[in-house]
Amino acid sequence: MDDAAFRQLLLDEEDLDESFFGEEPSAAYDPVFVSGDESGRTLVDLTNMLTHGSHPDTTHHASALFTNIVGSVVFHHVAQFGQGACREVYERFHDAAGRCGHYRMELNDGVQLDITRTALEPVDLGDGGFAVRWVSTVDHFRIETAWVVVAKDSVLTFVNARIPDPAEVHRLAAVAVGRVADLTGAP
Repeated sequence: MDDAAFRQLLLDEEDLDESFFGEEPSAAYDPVFVSGDESGRTLVDLTNMLTHGSHPDTTHHASALFTNIVGSVVFHHVAQFGQGACREVYERFHDAAGRCGHYRMELNDGVQLDITRTALEPVDLGDGGFAVRWVSTVDHFRIETAWVVVAKDSVLTFVNARIPDPAEVHRLAAVAVGRVADLTGAP
């Protein structure tokens, strides 16, 4: 698979129910762990690794960011791994999300967020998937976000969404994982 074909796995504006528009990476990229559970540090490290494709067994990676005027955000990262590393990265994500109750991170614009896990549940997608819900607070603002992380063959899909409808992140993940299956020919 070449890089152009791999980028076809990304969600695009037509996949989103609301009026979103794609944009370049922003302050939301490259967060820094500040304090909390060590598992929080692992989650920050893993998301940064997906953004940059820095895992030594990454063969392809791509990211997309969408926002809208009411503050909804959708991040989508996909990474393909060699040497069976997809399952290992997925397990690290799942274990860290299961252990993490709370952590604090700082975005590259200096904003610090306190992040608390509110739910972790399996998702019936791919070869294994889970959803995790978070509440982030900064000053007096409270932001609900959800992640869906799915392993399918050698590709890890990570959808991170701040959108009003909690079911929408599941729908977006299903679209993304469906693209992986279409591209790889796997059911």
